[in-house]
Amino acid sequence: MIGGFFLIYNFFLNKLGGGGVDFSSYKGNSLLIVNVASRCGFTPQYKHLQKLHERFSNKNFSVLAFPCNDFFNQEPASERVILHFCDNAYGVTFDMFEKVKVRGIDAHPLYKYLVAEFLPVIRPRGFKSSLFKFFTHMYFWLKEHRFPHAGEVVWNFHKFVIGRNGKVVGHFSSDCDPFDPRLVTCIERELKEKKPTEESLQSE
Repeated sequence: MIGGFFLIYNFFLNKLGGGGVDFSSYKGNSLLIVNVASRCGFTPQYKHLQKLHERFSNKNFSVLAFPCNDFFNQEPASERVILHFCDNAYGVTFDMFEKVKVRGIDAHPLYKYLVAEFLPVIRPRGFKSSLFKFFTHMYFWLKEHRFPHAGEVVWNFHKFVIGRNGKVVGHFSSDCDPFDPRLVTCIERELKEKKPTEESLQSE
């Protein structure tokens, strides 16, 4: 249900390479959800995403990556090729899911849910970030004759942090590195929260 309360645990998606995942298996975990691409200027972020996974995976934390070809054809490859690239280039061991659309009317329901939370997007400071924001606004204007709305996914490697209660608690721009102190602090803060009970999740 979009527009009302919908715990993220109600979704079911397929992993790259086969096999479905019921998101209820992530109950009690903090999650970092990110749309990824192999030919993007931010593709090297895979390295820090993997390090985040290694740092926190034994503390009820999971990185969930969703290949996306919505921006400049930066992820046109097949599932097999994507998996091979991630394994060989970055040694990725976190969960990789099937390719999805992350924006527009054809966006996957998961991404419609994430964007509907309307949290302010946290961005890096400085000229490069301002230039990236200008670039994405111009991209949207030229492609769709509009500017992106608040909280919309505007490029690859856009990041959402999910708290242990299943709610979106952090929203970070594509150019925000996975090791940005604000993102890491957001994850650490959620991991300190008491694991919710099944009853408390059902009562939300």
